[in-house]
Amino acid sequence: MASQKTPVGLTSSQGWEMGIRRTFPISIHQAWELLFTPPILGVWLDNNANIAFQKGDSYTTSNGIHITVTAVTTTKVIRMKWQRENEPTASILQIRVIPVKEKTTVSFHQEHLQNEADRERMKAYWENVLDKISEQI
Repeated sequence: MASQKTPVGLTSSQGWEMGIRRTFPISIHQAWELLFTPPILGVWLDNNANIAFQKGDSYTTSNGIHITVTAVTTTKVIRMKWQRENEPTASILQIRVIPVKEKTTVSFHQEHLQNEADRERMKAYWENVLDKISEQI
């Protein structure tokens, strides 16, 4: 009898999820600042997002992405609900900055995605953000 393998990214408790990270030759403070100010903020959210990124803050972009910040440890991690327009439920996005000797790893982890196609779409989305960070440093 052949065993069925669980597809990459499908968990029993969180549904579909993805994670991607990259290490940069910058401090954690520089990485945090890059993530939450233009032009990088404009890549992953939008440049009009005039919020403090504190617990309870929410924002809706012009293209219909709605976020609500659920937890923040400044210069370490932020968690938020991430919901695109016309989607029935929100996914959970976690952005982390992790010190690695003289460098910093920026990590995006998203869970409760709709399906495998959504997982691949969001993986490409966050890969693009990491590419844009590389271009800024």
